[in-house]
Amino acid sequence: MIILQFVAQGSRPFLFYFAFYTLNISIFYFHALVLLKRGVTNTRIDLWRIPLFFILELLTYYFISLIIGFGVTELRFAEASEVLFKLKPIATTIWRGVYFMIYASAYYLLFSYHDKRRRELVQTIENEQLQNELLRAEQDFLRAQINPHLLFNTLSFIKYAAKKKPEEANEAIMRLSSIMGFALENNSQTILVAKELEQVDNIIKLNQLRFNHTLHINYITQLNNAQVTIIPIILLTLVENVFKHGNLLDKDYPAEIRVESTAEYLTIQTSNLPNYDSNVESGKTGLANITSRLDQFYKNNYKFSHEMAGKLFKVELVLKLKD
Repeated sequence: MIILQFVAQGSRPFLFYFAFYTLNISIFYFHALVLLKRGVTNTRIDLWRIPLFFILELLTYYFISLIIGFGVTELRFAEASEVLFKLKPIATTIWRGVYFMIYASAYYLLFSYHDKRRRELVQTIENEQLQNELLRAEQDFLRAQINPHLLFNTLSFIKYAAKKKPEEANEAIMRLSSIMGFALENNSQTILVAKELEQVDNIIKLNQLRFNHTLHINYITQLNNAQVTIIPIILLTLVENVFKHGNLLDKDYPAEIRVESTAEYLTIQTSNLPNYDSNVESGKTGLANITSRLDQFYKNNYKFSHEMAGKLFKVELVLKLKD
């Protein structure tokens, strides 16, 4: 305003600029944060409401401009009419109003865009938190699936071995303690495969103790990278299923557990002769839960299959390792 006063050499009073700048700033924020923000409903009714609001807003701006013009310049009505009601002053005033309304509309769109992005970001964070909670819940569910069956059979063996084979009972207690500690204490999203393989070894040794070392099983591991990770309990569930539903007493059809990794892939394969005489029913809930967890964590970066191949039930999981 000081610059305009200097350029105009005092042709307009200070109050004139102050009043019109106040009006222009007011119409800018009113148009952006009141009329558009609260008046837009994103429905068909906006087709006539918004244009009507624009016209009313522009008329209001024009008449306030007239009031300011009359009040600040202190012209008589007849003199003011000659100046303010001519086509050029009318067009200038209307254009000024449209000018600030256009800028206000652009500001509103920018404001709405950033607000939408902020809400989307908040929603994304909330969705990730819910997904993490779901993964944790499914982890706990899978732990609960493994532990009762393993715990019941192992405790039954320990009760028997405590009387006849105390040294084997002691070993079973130590291995069971390691498995239970692993299942209860590990709450991370991923875990080193090498760590879970330690518990696979415990499960195999426990079952060998239970069956007096008569189980026929080939256990093969070949990790190209010791730091390769996997979501917890997946491997243990697959191994537990071999013992829960498999017949490992037939030497002609030994069970096999194979875990291999390359620079790009982690492969887990199991095969076993089904135990059709088992009292444990297979609802395949463990396999279904594994599929659900793999879908959520690995998206399309995995392949999981299970089928009867001849007399053997085979399971294969191939994970594409992330950078």
